[in-house]
Amino acid sequence: MPQFDPAVFLPQIFWLVILFGLIYLFIAHSAAPKITRVLERRQDRIASDLEEAERMQTTAEQVRTDYDLAMKAARATAASMVAQKRNAIKAEMETEYNQLSGELAAEAALAEQKIIVARDKALDDIRAVSVDVCQDIIQTVSGLDLDEKIISVSVNSRFDMMKETANG
Repeated sequence: MPQFDPAVFLPQIFWLVILFGLIYLFIAHSAAPKITRVLERRQDRIASDLEEAERMQTTAEQVRTDYDLAMKAARATAASMVAQKRNAIKAEMETEYNQLSGELAAEAALAEQKIIVARDKALDDIRAVSVDVCQDIIQTVSGLDLDEKIISVSVNSRFDMMKETANG
């Protein structure tokens, strides 16, 4: 193998230095600037992307804050609307209740008056029948024929006392 012959070491070292020098100059002037530019563009792109990400994060935080404020305002508005509607319904129901209570009270008073009138009429009918019955009983038991006015006065006084007790 000729590469291992010590006589050719010096020319081989000479050409080795020349070739490495040329390769170094080629890389230093041609490939290295291109690689450097690619690395710089990459670094600039990364820095730009990081700045964009920070800006987007700031924007997202601002949007989230605005969203939270809007939700809080919407909840407050909704609560206010619910309270207003509840109060309106409550007032309406109270009005209807009062109106219905008034109507029922009027109907109850009217019914009570009708009951009183019916009771008084029934008592008057019973009073008239009582006078006839008392007259028949007195005549049958004692054989006396009393005047209807005398029996009527006695029965009327009893019925008046019952009426006063009932009206109480």
